[in-house]
Amino acid sequence: MRKHWLTLVLIVFASLYSLGQSRKHQYRKDRYFFGIQLGTGFTQPIIGERYSLLQATPESANKTYDKQYGHLFQNSGGIYGLHGSFAFTKLFSVLTQPCFQTQRYSYLTNYHWADTILGGELYKELLHRQKIANLRIPVLARMDFSARRFSPYVQAGLSLDIAYFASQIIYSDNYIDYQVDRKTANPSTLAEMTPHVNKVNVYAVGGAGCTYYREQFAVSLSGNIRYGLRSSINDQNRYADYTGFATEFLDVQDQFNLLNLDLMVTVMVPIHKKW
Repeated sequence: MRKHWLTLVLIVFASLYSLGQSRKHQYRKDRYFFGIQLGTGFTQPIIGERYSLLQATPESANKTYDKQYGHLFQNSGGIYGLHGSFAFTKLFSVLTQPCFQTQRYSYLTNYHWADTILGGELYKELLHRQKIANLRIPVLARMDFSARRFSPYVQAGLSLDIAYFASQIIYSDNYIDYQVDRKTANPSTLAEMTPHVNKVNVYAVGGAGCTYYREQFAVSLSGNIRYGLRSSINDQNRYADYTGFATEFLDVQDQFNLLNLDLMVTVMVPIHKKW
């Protein structure tokens, strides 16, 4: 469904581009733009240090018990927000896009126990899925490459992210095959893990996009890469068992920074000019 949506957006922009190539851009300098923004974001943890509740014995030291993280496009979340910008010149503007964003990431763990006295073996594979809900307040500088109606641009800046809620759920099965089907696996209860997350983070942001301008409105398609400058997990609460999963599932969070790829559509209207 998401692929069809992106394809439709690209078709619309291609049509607008063909219409706007020979027509000059409307007045932009000293103008304010306000609007709304919708999009989707993809999240990838960049691991700094790994942590575990179990210590490997000499017999199992040749095996890896590191978490197996899902790739970027397996971890999607929504973006819903506002847009405000001011154009100092035809090609340079400053903008902010406060929004609510959901970041998701997941990883696999597995365990194998053998009873050397009574015999018997137990296999367990676990899919851990985390969600972090943020209020995001970016401030970006934008440079356009054209003063025409169809205007490509680049932008960069910083974003203040405030995490106000985080949760975790675990799916488990009894086969170690490096995949867990959520439809057939046994789910845990949804547990809040907000105390495990650093409440405030700062992200470096860089991206590019294109805007199509008309007299009464403007439409923009953009993509940003965002990287958290602070680790996402609170070191002081790493081993605190707020979720109950450390005891039940031997789960403890690694230390990592989050990398995001955000794709957004913004609809704007000019409000007034600076006098």
